[in-house]
Amino acid sequence: MLTNHRYRRNIKDFFVGRVENDVAPSRLSVEELHDVVSECDDIVFVSQSGKQKFPGFGLTHNWVRQSIFWELPYWKTNLLRHNLDVIHIEKNVFKNIFNIVMDVKGKTKDNIKARLDIALFCNCKNMELVFDGSRVAKPRASFVLEKNTQLLVYKWLKSLCFPDGHGSNISRLVNMEECRLYGMKSHDCHMFMQILIPLAYRDLLSKGI
Repeated sequence: MLTNHRYRRNIKDFFVGRVENDVAPSRLSVEELHDVVSECDDIVFVSQSGKQKFPGFGLTHNWVRQSIFWELPYWKTNLLRHNLDVIHIEKNVFKNIFNIVMDVKGKTKDNIKARLDIALFCNCKNMELVFDGSRVAKPRASFVLEKNTQLLVYKWLKSLCFPDGHGSNISRLVNMEECRLYGMKSHDCHMFMQILIPLAYRDLLSKGI
């Protein structure tokens, strides 16, 4: 995107129901795009000075560096430069769902920041943070399992056995002491998303969820 959208990093105005009528930014040709990113070569990234930005950043462009892929001789004429790895996306989706439902510390998206956003943009009073003097309480969401129920899920996963060649030994990946999964590969996440999630949560979460 060449132009910096006026709602970029402006969550407050983005959520007030305003209608955006601006036309889409012009699409650069391959040669034009190459000329623009080629000018980013002189940027030097030094840890002590932080991330440096190419002049015009946020006004006429949003680039901070030139991708190393532009050094490939065919990259300038490559029509499709961004491919989405479906099974990797599925892995990310699985981790987000699992970490939220199981309330995995440090991994769940249902965190303090999300609850603060709920207070600003949503009409869900039962989800808002509760301030009690010097203490802040986060009410349990309906899509989050209680601790004893989480333990039942982990115990069930620990006892699972698949037919030979159908899937890996997921029971090896269950840490009962920490109540977490470790070492989940893409195919493990695929198996969990397609087969195990409906079974694991069918009787533990409400039908709507």
